[in-house]
Amino acid sequence: MSEPRAPFAPSWLLDDVIAEGLRALAEGEAGDAKRIDGRSLAVKASPLKGNSVHITTGMAVLPPGFATRAHSHSAEEVALFVRGRGRVTIDGVDHPVEPGTLLVTPSDLVHVTHNDAPDEPMVVLWFYAPPGSEARWVEPDKHETAGPA
Repeated sequence: MSEPRAPFAPSWLLDDVIAEGLRALAEGEAGDAKRIDGRSLAVKASPLKGNSVHITTGMAVLPPGFATRAHSHSAEEVALFVRGRGRVTIDGVDHPVEPGTLLVTPSDLVHVTHNDAPDEPMVVLWFYAPPGSEARWVEPDKHETAGPA
């Protein structure tokens, strides 16, 4: 028996996704993006949204000087840094990031993303596989958004 397939191939323009994330950071919510735990997050594709099966993708915008909480998740994460400069600390090791950096965070390793720029938001396009960690952002009323992922 084959697994169900997404009924369509969702797509977005990167500039539109970035604008949505920046607007949510300023206003609290815009399109799929919401300000959660001090940054904006938008889950664009997820099995929970019915538009993917085995992967989740989305975008985060971190304000200047912001760092995420230390966290880990069972999903492997691929992050493409689109704007801003900083670092991702993975299992105690700092990895510098800038626009164009593609970084893979292995599953279950504690990591923190730091926007070290004093005056520029950091924009990150991310992909998780397997899906599941995004549930707290898609359904925040059903899941705690702070604390371990």
